[in-house]
Amino acid sequence: MGEDEALMTAQAPVDPRAPVGDVSPVLAAARAQLGGLPKAAIFHDLDRLEARYADLCAAFPPDTLHAVAIKANPVVALLEVLVDAGAGLEAASWEEVQLALAAGCPSERVVFDSPAKTDAELAASLELGLWLNVDHPDELRRIEALLAERPPTRARVGLRVNPQLGSGAIEFTSTISKASKFGVPLTDAPALVRRFPFITGLHVHTGSQGVGLPLLQAAARATAEVAEALALDWLDVGGGVPVRYTDADPEPPSYADWGRALADIPGWGQRRLVTEVGRSIHAGCGWAVSTVEAVKDVDGKPTLIIHLGADFLMRRVYRPQDWDHEFIVLDPEGRPRAHGEGARESQIAGPLCFSGDMLSRGRSLPPAARGDWLLVRDCGAYTLGMWSRHCSRGLPPTYGYRRFEKEPHIEMLHPGERPEDVVAFWTGSS
Repeated sequence: MGEDEALMTAQAPVDPRAPVGDVSPVLAAARAQLGGLPKAAIFHDLDRLEARYADLCAAFPPDTLHAVAIKANPVVALLEVLVDAGAGLEAASWEEVQLALAAGCPSERVVFDSPAKTDAELAASLELGLWLNVDHPDELRRIEALLAERPPTRARVGLRVNPQLGSGAIEFTSTISKASKFGVPLTDAPALVRRFPFITGLHVHTGSQGVGLPLLQAAARATAEVAEALALDWLDVGGGVPVRYTDADPEPPSYADWGRALADIPGWGQRRLVTEVGRSIHAGCGWAVSTVEAVKDVDGKPTLIIHLGADFLMRRVYRPQDWDHEFIVLDPEGRPRAHGEGARESQIAGPLCFSGDMLSRGRSLPPAARGDWLLVRDCGAYTLGMWSRHCSRGLPPTYGYRRFEKEPHIEMLHPGERPEDVVAFWTGSS
């Protein structure tokens, strides 16, 4: 068995989804340690997050830079957990570059991928020594001019390419169709690398959710073949490993599956790799709870009114055909309500002022009452980072927890927003 294979099989991977069968100990610990609970809150299993990162590292060659996508969850305290474990961070905006630096990420572990970089951002990236993935030829010409004006840079400049292999199951989050706005056609890469010799790597990203292992493998292989022919130093294979949101979803590939699928691409183990996972590392580590503020009859269905809606689960509300979550009714102590004979087809309504703010229009739920909790599973990614300001509701607080022998230890990751914080935001005084 080779060294890389041994790494992939050294330990059993952690379940990517945090167990939520009984979260009452976590909620009880939060009440005791924080002096109570707000009307809605988000919880992250920090032990599981670190274990997921360890699984990712075990699936790839040891020198791989795993740059976790900040946009998946930009809470700095969570980014700090990953950076302390050795991760890099992937930024899709200059503001996210600043978040990466605020989290203590060394600049040589920050990957900057925005398709809309200003001259000032490009110059600062070169100065800081970031990994800089270029989106289009005009950006290359601007970097060429900047390099002519300054001493040699520590920055690594890569070219984002599109192998144009088609979309995954969700077109809106697929990025290697012919219609994708990202990158240049892979066939253009050789000429651009010859024209701009400061390019030292290639970057490909297949999409986010709805992308299967065969498409991930095909995109990486096609790009690796070009990188091999051009003798480039590194290859950024992006992310896109899907997650499972409900039991009806297909079982997603593990990180070990992903690593094995890529292990025969040209340059594996010789050319340095970069990954950019986000959803697959964060989603299953997070869950949210909201108090059930009211239960009302709407068109003959019990309808739970809660404090999280399209502001938090934007994709679930606006694209319900593509996105779903599991919802669990808990009693006031946080224990699951029995799903027995009393279960009825029910609705879950968010708090926002439009009729479409519905998290579910019909699913079997046990009877709920005001003062119960509703738990939303697997919402650690692309939820808080997509928070909507519609109706000006404040961010819910975010807590992390670790398991100890007696009770979970709770820590504040982000305090959320008070009404006065929202006022300060809209008056520009924050």
